[in-house]
Amino acid sequence: MGIGDRVRGLLEIRGMPNKLENKTGIDRDTWRNVRYAKQKVNEDHITAVCEAYPEYRLWIETGKTEPNSGQISPDNADSQPKKP
Repeated sequence: MGIGDRVRGLLEIRGMPNKLENKTGIDRDTWRNVRYAKQKVNEDHITAVCEAYPEYRLWIETGKTEPNSGQISPDNADSQPKKP
């Protein structure tokens, strides 16, 4: 699974084009096109997602997680302890 697949996976799991538009300034239609692979994921999309959701940065970039460092994937986000 490549970076583009992970970005699309995040969009699929979280279903958040409107939230991403608000957090990144990238139009929701662009996010929908990325989600449904009508548009390739580019550097701007990767940077925007990593800045909007820094807890997913390592996973997006490498496919790995480091839960002890707060670097998780969307698949295990709900099982992580909540910060006080």
